[in-house]
Amino acid sequence: MQGRIKTIIDIAMSVLLLFLMAYMLTGQKVHEWMGTAMLVLFLLHNILNCRWYMGLIKGKYSLYRIMHTAVNFALLAAMIGIAVSGTILSQFVVGFLPIHGGMFFARKTHMLCSYWAFLLMSVHLGMHWGIVVRKIENLAGKAGRGVVWNNILRLTVIATACYGAYAFIKNNLLSYMLLQNLFVFFDPDQPLYAFLAEYAAMMAMWACAAYYGAKRYKTQP
Repeated sequence: MQGRIKTIIDIAMSVLLLFLMAYMLTGQKVHEWMGTAMLVLFLLHNILNCRWYMGLIKGKYSLYRIMHTAVNFALLAAMIGIAVSGTILSQFVVGFLPIHGGMFFARKTHMLCSYWAFLLMSVHLGMHWGIVVRKIENLAGKAGRGVVWNNILRLTVIATACYGAYAFIKNNLLSYMLLQNLFVFFDPDQPLYAFLAEYAAMMAMWACAAYYGAKRYKTQP
């Protein structure tokens, strides 16, 4: 039962993440409420995985475990930054709070943490993608383990990752992650589905890189 709840939460967070990145298309009010839902789901995700935190002081740290731990804590820091800056910037959900000043710093922090959280959450998803692959194979039965199925899946992943790399460069996300641009350049005529497709491809690109990287380093001491 808990496993199903975790899966539902993870799927909901992945979908919400894509829509949160499209804040200029969804509008401020919708963005704030979706951000609040994301924060609640993130807290639930961490509560349900509290055993991982309890096990941090146990066992040896392989290269993979160091990388996995670093990604998780970096993501936690980014989410805290988003929550604090989002509270300062809020006009609807917690707009009643008597918060004055610090708007420019909050906007800069919110942008920085949001784009890093997008990358880190994608990497986090990729490092656990093996579980998803096994579930898909189980649902697909024998066909899910066949050569044809595997080749189709690999080609689809490669094509999606390549498109994600193109979208990452096209949208100049690195400049936001390094604060080289303090304002996000956005095409207001771009339809929502096209935006979501590009960001889903970017998510797949980072998840793919993390998945195959994890497979390589999991076996190293």
